Amino acid sequence: MKFAFVLLLALTACSSYQVTPAGRTVRTGTDYETVVEKNSDKIRRYSGFYNTLDMEATLLNSEVAAAQLDQSAMLYQWDEKKYNEEKAKFENRLSKQTEVFLSFFTPERKNDELYKANTMWKIFLDVDGKRYEGKATKVKLQLPEIQALYPFHNRFYTPYSVVFPVPMRSLEGKAMMMTVTGPVGSGVLEFNAQQAAK
Repeated sequence: MKFAFVLLLALTACSSYQVTPAGRTVRTGTDYETVVEKNSDKIRRYSGFYNTLDMEATLLNSEVAAAQLDQSAMLYQWDEKKYNEEKAKFENRLSKQTEVFLSFFTPERKNDELYKANTMWKIFLDVDGKRYEGKATKVKLQLPEIQALYPFHNRFYTPYSVVFPVPMRSLEGKAMMMTVTGPVGSGVLEFNAQQAAK
């Protein structure tokens, strides 16, 4: 019996999927992190030795949405009904807007106010020669919940959801540039640049 348990444990450790208590086969945590990393970009800005701006972002495209559904199904042990409800919500969002998760840091807390109506920051998404202005809102999840979906995020950064008024479905696979700019600094995060160049 002990040998069978050890063998089962060894076999499941080598597999690239897991089975939820509801019986759904989902990708492993390592596979999830690979998907997030592939659809993310980051920048660091310095003035001499002084860090002025850090940003890391993940584009919530169809691939990331599917991976997040699997990740959440495993973490929260969703049943089939809950999984299908969350999948429908993602499908609806992908057909109406483009969303980017942004982990944002600037050393002066007063400058970390992307969510305010009168913010000094502007956020743009450039794709196919068109520019869309984004709206940022703070993500109100607990730190462990955010890190389960975005492993690069940490407690020193502020989590934002940036939404652009263009359906993600119409942009899938296209090269995109997200610009975050203001008096403190600016940076451009790129998504799908290598994929679009093929």
